[in-house]
Amino acid sequence: MNAIILAGGKSSRFGSNKALYKLNQKPMLINIIEKLEPIFDKIYVIGNNEYKYEGLSKTEYLTDIIPDKGPLGGLYTGLKTTNSKYNYLQACDMPFVSKEYLEYMKDYITKNKGYDAYIPKKNGYLEPFVGIYHSRIKEEILKLLNKDKLNFDYLFEKIDIKVIEEKDMKNIVDTDRIFFNINKKEDIKRYEEFKAK
Repeated sequence: MNAIILAGGKSSRFGSNKALYKLNQKPMLINIIEKLEPIFDKIYVIGNNEYKYEGLSKTEYLTDIIPDKGPLGGLYTGLKTTNSKYNYLQACDMPFVSKEYLEYMKDYITKNKGYDAYIPKKNGYLEPFVGIYHSRIKEEILKLLNKDKLNFDYLFEKIDIKVIEEKDMKNIVDTDRIFFNINKKEDIKRYEEFKAK
């Protein structure tokens, strides 16, 4: 299985490129790559040419095939490029992704085969940026991109998804941490509080 990291957002609420912002003396993007590299065969970073880090042998950097289509466009680029049926999607601003969660997700699809996507739910909301997607949905995504229907909810209406309930994960991972993301500079304080726990 391969992984796709979304690192091409404008970071308008954050005020600077989040992928390059340093947590623990390392850019957020590198923190994510280092967590994913032991788990996945190949990692595709969808973004721009601002960051290309050496020494990461499994990592390939891609720019969007169809520019300015947001995260859904990034997923399309990854699925169009990958040679893996199933692909894990990860946003670069979710710093607490863990080995336990990643292995749980990989194991989950082996026990629940046949779906187009496997999407966890937290507090009643789907979490598309830490889910797994089958490459066969790329043509469905392309149709949505061509119509500028860029919200993942449009995609979920068109494909067969398996929702992973929060209660089923709670024994394995701390869902408050896993699904925490950094949108604004103020979220750095919350990150430090989570890290201190």
